[in-house]
Amino acid sequence: MGQVMTNPKERSLRMKSLFASADPEVLSKHDVASPDEQEKRRIGSAAVKSMDRAFVSIEEENKRLHDQLLAAESIIELDPDRIVPSFVNDRLDIEGNETFRAFVDGIKDAGQKLPILVRPIAGKPGHYQAAYGHRRLRACQVLKRPVKAIVREMTDEELVVSQGIENSERLNLSFIEQAFFALKLKERRYSRELISDALGRKEGQRLAYISILTNTAALIPEDLIRLIGPAPSVGRPKWEKLGSLINNRSLSSSQKQAIADVKASSAWLEAGSDQRFALVMQTLDQSSKDTQDSFEVVVGDGIIVLAKRTETTTRFSIPDNRLPGLSDWLLQRLPELVEEFDQSRKGSLG
Repeated sequence: MGQVMTNPKERSLRMKSLFASADPEVLSKHDVASPDEQEKRRIGSAAVKSMDRAFVSIEEENKRLHDQLLAAESIIELDPDRIVPSFVNDRLDIEGNETFRAFVDGIKDAGQKLPILVRPIAGKPGHYQAAYGHRRLRACQVLKRPVKAIVREMTDEELVVSQGIENSERLNLSFIEQAFFALKLKERRYSRELISDALGRKEGQRLAYISILTNTAALIPEDLIRLIGPAPSVGRPKWEKLGSLINNRSLSSSQKQAIADVKASSAWLEAGSDQRFALVMQTLDQSSKDTQDSFEVVVGDGIIVLAKRTETTTRFSIPDNRLPGLSDWLLQRLPELVEEFDQSRKGSLG
């Protein structure tokens, strides 16, 4: 191996000796390019570097797009009339909600910003079932425009858990909507853990809360819950109180009549969901107080005649639509009945 030079002066002398026999003119011709040539070389070098960078950028972009396509699901437009709601809907009343009209106007003006999630319906090509986004779906149906959607194959369990993902993000389901949704899932024999996931609840004591939801909803008839609607300002205590006024999740005949009367009132027609709850609560509370002084008489074919008694009077309520003509007949026979009553009373005293 040759000796390594460490002295700078020695290295300089050695380099000079290498070119000692070379003609300086020849060297200058080869080493020093003209200004034009230098500019051409500079431009050429820059172009090559720029092209290299462009190819690298294109490759990186292609890879990014490829990865994105592999990871993402496509958003497509579907006919909203070919989409049915989830088999357990978490919304009690979409169109009856006070904010729905504004929601529709927002989609009309600004378009649908977020897609809904659907799954194909087996055996019905081109038809789908919504997992979430029911308000967006209904708005597009009202506006008669295609709905933007992500299509995904899902089991029933995956569908209700997907609903929970949106629920956990929007956090605006009312208490009774959560309770009714939880009860419907329980009736389908889903576990409390899955119901909790479907409601997007991750905090502690979540399973105990699911029991509170289902127990409260189980106190109140389904048709009455739907009649009232979501009642966004009404919480658990008031719903539990309403449930305490109802026996075995079934309204009595007198309660049904009282609800029918209030439903036909002008106050009901002008009321929002919270106000409807207040009207129902007031009606059933009053009916419950009246029940102590009222009773039902079952006549032929299971027809019920309601009697209400106060300290001074007793009133009979005859369903004329079920027993047409009975009221008139009783009024005509009333003098004879009173006489018969007097005779029987005298006989019992004698």
